This record gives sequence, C-alpha cells and structure tokens, in this order.
Amino acid sequence: MMAKQGLDEIVDRFQLARLIPGFILPKKEIEKEKLTLPQRFRLTFEELGPTFIKLGQVLSTRPDLIPQEFADEFKHLQDNVHAVDFSIVKKNIEKELKQPIDQVFKSIHETPLAAASIAQVHEAELLDGTQVVIKVQRPGLEKLIDTDINILFVLARFIEKYFEESVTFNPVGVVEEFFKTLQKEVDFIIEAGNMTRIRKNFEGDENIVIPQVYRKYSTKRILILDKIEGIRLSDEAGLQKKNVDIQKVTHIGVQAFYKMVLVQGLFHADLHAGNIFILKGNKVGLVDFGIVGRLNQRSRDALGDMFLAIVTEDYDALVDEYCEIGVPTGKVNVEHFSRQVRELIEPYYGLPLKEVNVGKLLLDLSVIASEHNLRMSQDLMLVFKAIFTVEGMGRSIDPEFDILKEMTDFSKTLFQTRYNPERLSREFSHLVRDTTRLLKGLPRQLRQLFKKITNDELVARVKIENLEEFQQSQLHGKQLLSLSVIIASIVLSSTIILVFHKGPMILGFSIFGIIGLGLSALLCFLYFISYFKN
Repeated sequence: MMAKQGLDEIVDRFQLARLIPGFILPKKEIEKEKLTLPQRFRLTFEELGPTFIKLGQVLSTRPDLIPQEFADEFKHLQDNVHAVDFSIVKKNIEKELKQPIDQVFKSIHETPLAAASIAQVHEAELLDGTQVVIKVQRPGLEKLIDTDINILFVLARFIEKYFEESVTFNPVGVVEEFFKTLQKEVDFIIEAGNMTRIRKNFEGDENIVIPQVYRKYSTKRILILDKIEGIRLSDEAGLQKKNVDIQKVTHIGVQAFYKMVLVQGLFHADLHAGNIFILKGNKVGLVDFGIVGRLNQRSRDALGDMFLAIVTEDYDALVDEYCEIGVPTGKVNVEHFSRQVRELIEPYYGLPLKEVNVGKLLLDLSVIASEHNLRMSQDLMLVFKAIFTVEGMGRSIDPEFDILKEMTDFSKTLFQTRYNPERLSREFSHLVRDTTRLLKGLPRQLRQLFKKITNDELVARVKIENLEEFQQSQLHGKQLLSLSVIIASIVLSSTIILVFHKGPMILGFSIFGIIGLGLSALLCFLYFISYFKN
C-alpha cells in the first residue's frame, strides 16, 4: 500500500522490500509523484480503512507530535465507505435487541441518514410514535480494529527502530493512547453514558438540546436516541432561508462550550458543523458524543487562567500556565522556552482581540512546549483543537465573531463558579486534611531522622552528571603526561650518547643515539595524534 502511494522512502527505511518479491510491489501512479508527502500519507490512510482514518483524525489534533503540515492534511481525511445493506443492518439490530425488529419499531427507513467508518444512522419510529434515530455499528468492526491495532503496534516498533528521531514522540505510546480512545468510541454504552451526563449538566438550559438516549434499547453496538428536527450548521443556505439569528446562536453555542470545558469538565470533543443543529427558536442541538474530553479541576483552572492571560495580553503568565500543566518528558529549559514563546506571540501585541486566533495560538504554543520536553495531555489537546474548530466555525458564519469577547462575557460565570462558597469550603477542607496528615507524620519522621544522625547512619547521595567522562579525561591526561616524560627522557639520553660517541658507530654517529632519537620522534608523532583526537 505504501509503495503504491509513492512512499518508497518509508519502505526502504523499514527494509520491507526485501520481504516482498519485486514483481508483487505495486507501481506508483505518475500523478502520485505530484503529491506532497502528507497528501500521500492521507491517501494511504484512507485506503487502509477505518482504524487508520481514525488514527489520522486523532493525529490531526496533535501538532505537538507530528509536523504541522501532516496535522493540517490529516484534517481532510474522509470516510470513503459504502452504506451497509439494510438486510444486514436489520439482522444486527435484532441480534442486539434479542427480539424481532417489529416488536420495538413501527418503521425504519432503509436508506441511512449518514454512513461513516464506525457506524451508520437510520431514522425510525418507536411503537408509541416517538421519532428516533438508530446508530448501528458496522459489522465486523471490532475484529477489523483488533487486526489493524496489531499492525499499528508493529509499525510503531519499526518506527522506533529505524527512525531515531521518533524517540521524541514515543510511537508505541501514541498507539496505546489511540487504542484506548478508539475502544471508547466504538462502545456505544460509553457514548450513551456521556450523552446522558452532559444532557443532565444542561438541565434547565432551554437553549441547548441534547437528544435523550433510550437506554432500554441501546447496547454496545446500537444506540437509540431522539431525532433532532433542525438545520445543520453546515447548511448555510438552510440557515439563511429560515432567517436564523446567527449572532445569537453563535453566542449560545460558545457559552455552552465554555461551560462544558471550564465548569463541568466533560465536553464534546468533536464539534464540527455536521454535529451541530440549529432548532426552532434559535436553539442549539448537539449530536455524536463518541469523542469526549475530561478535565480535572486543576486543568480547568489553568485553562481559565490561560484565557485570562490572552485577554489581558499577559503572555508571561501564559508561559507559566503551560509550565504548570505540561508533563515534563525530559529536562525543561524554561528560559529558552519563554524566549521562543515571546518570539511567537510578539506579532499579537497591540492587535485587536478579535483578530487573535486563539485556537492556533494555543496549538502553536503546544508545539513549542513539546520541543522543550513539555507534553500537553490528550484532553487538553482536544480542548485546543475544539477551540480552533469553534473559532473557525464562528467566523465562517459571522465575520464579527470574537471568541475572546465571548470569554469576557463568560468570565462572570467562571468567577462565580471558582469562588462559590461550596467550592471554597471543599478546598479548605482538603487543605485542613492535608495539613493534618503532614503534622501527624512529622514527629515520627523527625525521630527517625535524629536517630539516624545519632547512630551515624545518615547517608548523603550526590550524583555528578558526566562524572565518568570527566574521570576518563583525567586518566587520559595522566597517560599523556607520562608519555611526555618518557619522550623527554629518551631524547635526553639519546643526545648524551650522540655527544659522547658511546656504543657502535655508523658514519660517525652512535647507533644507540640514532635509534633513541628515532623512537622519540615516533612517540612524539603518536602523542600529537592522540592529543588532537581528544
């Protein structure tokens, strides 16, 4: 497959050609030579099927792991799949429900609303007349994923073996992380739980509509939920026809996004225009919760402080937040990191806030952080990617859209959440608990310390980096010094023998003296070679 798409360098680096006879290897097409390397990788992933497509889509959110041009190209990955025949879909539904289909549904539309690499969606009507949609997993998907994941692990190990530069992004670790994400996405019970929790989080907010899940009929491979009657955000003509208040719906949508990310900590991580519906009354409906992100309180606070730093143009504080929430993967030079960040954000100083591309700024900063051994978590990268997508969608339908102004509007809610009495009380109780534990253990630890001091058992371990190299250098210096003394002794002795004509003579010169000087010349030559080599 790689050879077909013109990825000859990869085949050569993996030494795969020797495993396959030359006449079997497909010839690359002429037009493929005109494509860039990222484009050829994208085509290869699309041809390899759903697992590789999902991997590419996940990698498109991680410009800190792969070059930016690859991340940009992987955003264009498409599910080139045909709809599964309805007779097979019907059998799968009945197998999951463990009963005939007509005992649950009055009718099902045989033509799917949408078909993708993981599942396809059909409209249906329950026996009580409720309009629903059925999300049905493609047959044989789990077996295919298991096979593809095994292939990916083999490829990851090949990459680690033949590409030394890959050590910076840990290919095997990336595949492991992707496998966990994919397992959650293909388990519709998990998706049902995510939808139910987020729907509950928005109870009382009539502007946000999330479909109700029918848990009674939903399983790991089929998901039954309310049908949303509305216009997709991607249908610009439909939005204009219905006279939708664009500014109002963007405000509602972005405020809901901020609430999920900064307050609730459970957010929709696949917010593109196809997953957002505009309903009657300018309400916003969200669907497809296969990919969600989770942020703990510390990450939510740090993210809120990042937004505040951008709004106030306090970019030094922004650097501090990255250092605070980044996971060190090696030695971090904070000063060098800060200098590179300042170079990146210098063009933003004095710029009107609505002209600041926040999503791109956060993603670019993550790339620089990664280069300085600071890795952002997968969930934080999902947030940055979601911000980038939301910002792009907002500006595409409303040229005056300003995501930072929306953040300013949301700051009151954020302040109330961060400093509400319940949270302060909880944090104070945690502080008291931790302090109590520390004080309770302190006397015992002090007794142990004084006991070791009294018994002369206290040992200090000091690690000096590059000590072995220093010792080798010292030893080499001593050896050269000894050699120089020997050479000087030979030269002096040979000179005395020559002057006093001692031993056998040739052409009026002492043979021993000539041999001594020759030997000293050879040793001097070796001395200088060793000196300049080291």
